[in-house]
Amino acid sequence: MQDIPRTFPGHPALDEHGRDSLRRILTAYARHNPSVGYCQAMNYFAGLLLLLMPEENAFWTFVGIIDDYFDGYYTEEMIESQVDQLVFEELMHEIFPRLVSHLEFMGVQVAWVSGPWFLSIFINMLPWESVLRIWDVLLFEGNRVMLFRTAFALMELYGPALLTTKDAGDAVTLLQSLAGSTFDSSQLVLTACVGFLAITEARLVELRDKHRVSVLEAMEERSRQGKVWKDSKSLATKLYSFKHDKGRDGRSSEGDNSLSGSASTFDDFLCGLSSDAELDCLPDLQDQVELCRLLEEKRSAILRAEELETALMEMVKQDNRRELSAKIEKLEQEMYGLRRTLAEKKEQEAAMLEVLMRVEQEQKITEEARVIAEKEAAAQRREFDSLREKYDKAMGLIAQMEKRVVMAESMLEATAQYQSGQTKAQFVEPPG
Repeated sequence: MQDIPRTFPGHPALDEHGRDSLRRILTAYARHNPSVGYCQAMNYFAGLLLLLMPEENAFWTFVGIIDDYFDGYYTEEMIESQVDQLVFEELMHEIFPRLVSHLEFMGVQVAWVSGPWFLSIFINMLPWESVLRIWDVLLFEGNRVMLFRTAFALMELYGPALLTTKDAGDAVTLLQSLAGSTFDSSQLVLTACVGFLAITEARLVELRDKHRVSVLEAMEERSRQGKVWKDSKSLATKLYSFKHDKGRDGRSSEGDNSLSGSASTFDDFLCGLSSDAELDCLPDLQDQVELCRLLEEKRSAILRAEELETALMEMVKQDNRRELSAKIEKLEQEMYGLRRTLAEKKEQEAAMLEVLMRVEQEQKITEEARVIAEKEAAAQRREFDSLREKYDKAMGLIAQMEKRVVMAESMLEATAQYQSGQTKAQFVEPPG
């Protein structure tokens, strides 16, 4: 399988041993389900599973996803894939009518964008973290509703940018670039699960039943046309070989655009026709030859166009890689600036915190000093009050003592006067 070396190249888990495991898983599934076999993009499913679990678990998980969740998606007819694209297109007209009108005006079909998303389950379309978050919801719900919700979420997120594009190439390239840079998986899943709750399995089943009829009818019509073309092509191929057979009459048939030639050679060609129905078509053989030639030219042109498209896609991918690298470099520079600013802010915060702690310490010391001073002042007031009380008592005692002294002095003076009077009386008393 040529796709195996292109599966996550350079990843250490997919070295030679890992690629052998991937090859065994894809081969085992092709034998397990021959009606599907191997389809492109399966290698990415299996490769991603191998990065998450052992080989056997990866195989059975792969079987469950393809057979249960995406039954009919990867068959030769891809019926369910076509049905889902019609359902998605109808819902797009309903939810984003302005965006769809803009895309159709530029010649962009919705399936050009949504088809690869659905077939790859967003692997290589979104960053791995976003892919795994989507897979979590998808496996949890057990249906494909999350595919639709995620696609609508991407349209919701990037629709305004798409409305500014001027041509189909810009629109597709821009959407691929924006989807590939959807690193905020939480925002994507939140937008998908909360913003589009109206997209339910019951609604999708109803729309699938509606569109499956038209898909089957179109397939039957193509099958009938293919059968008619196959019969016509067989007849035209015989005539084309007859006209370009240089060995029958020894002449080159270049430039001979008529059915003229030797009778025997033409008879030999008629003998090579397989049925009467082919003989009935002889009048139209020249037109059939011309149609065959035109179809071959068309097929060659398609191959050249596919090669050109592959080359252009590779150029677009390279441009996207360069653009993404430039954006990453710019983001890294911004991150560096933010880190430096954050470091400066942290230093400022640390300095401010140190100042605040010092101020707080000083306030604490001041508060303690104030409390001590208040306590000392209260003690001094109490001591003053006590001294005042003692002073008042002492003054009262002094006043009492002064009164007593005055009284004592008065008594002494009175006593002295009395004694003086007695003495005088004794001296004045006449002799008898």
